[in-house]
Amino acid sequence: MITLTLDLATSAAILGATENDLQAMLRRREIEGVRVDGQWRVSVFVLARLLSTTPDTLLEYLEDDILGQKIAETEEEELLDSGQARMIYSQYLTGTG
Repeated sequence: MITLTLDLATSAAILGATENDLQAMLRRREIEGVRVDGQWRVSVFVLARLLSTTPDTLLEYLEDDILGQKIAETEEEELLDSGQARMIYSQYLTGTG
């Protein structure tokens, strides 16, 4: 199941706040949050409301951001040509690789 709350660090980054400032706002109940296993979490619905957007828009933004991070992680990886890929796949299928 997909989690609909975000940790303090992620929530603070989305809001452009520091973790300490966000935690203080949560403790003063200026922003709604929940404590799970002693850690503050903020609902995507609360974050969307604070940002004057919809939860769908916020989730799409987060998905795009994560995808961009994953693409950036692979930029330095070596690419295979089709011949190399076929050889690796063949070895995988025969169990020799």
